[in-house]
Amino acid sequence: MKELFSTDNKKVKSALDQADKKGTVKWIKPLLEAFRDRNEDDLRNRMRGMLSSVKLSAAEDIFIEILSDMDFKDIHADILGFIWSAGFVPSESIDIIVRAATSGDFRAAIEGLTLIEQCDLVENEQLLLESIITVRNAMDDKSKSKSHALFIPMLEVLEHLERNQ
Repeated sequence: MKELFSTDNKKVKSALDQADKKGTVKWIKPLLEAFRDRNEDDLRNRMRGMLSSVKLSAAEDIFIEILSDMDFKDIHADILGFIWSAGFVPSESIDIIVRAATSGDFRAAIEGLTLIEQCDLVENEQLLLESIITVRNAMDDKSKSKSHALFIPMLEVLEHLERNQ
């Protein structure tokens, strides 16, 4: 796994080949770290593809944990996309999804809205109410005006979930 962080692209490619063939849930966080730290190139695109197609159910918990880690703030939009692409519907982590979607850029808001729209039910009413407040606060934040158009449907979905509990 150390090779993921190498400056030698051949070593990184070899590590990615190994992760592709024998990858377990233990590869997820190092892949996310390498993805975060790497400049945009073909190897980073390959990492993106691998993280988007993870089918290990335990990966959802790692993605959610990483969304709470501000060291990964620059890739929160990517992580939200990975969660959606992998087919996870983390409705019981709605608060974390909303926080990442409203604290990031326009792309994070799009990815977050896409995930939130997939939720049919949120059992934890407290998390749902916190999420509604987070979106309302984001709508009042003038520095996030580029994302306001996405916060409106986000709020509507959350309020719908709250009404249908």
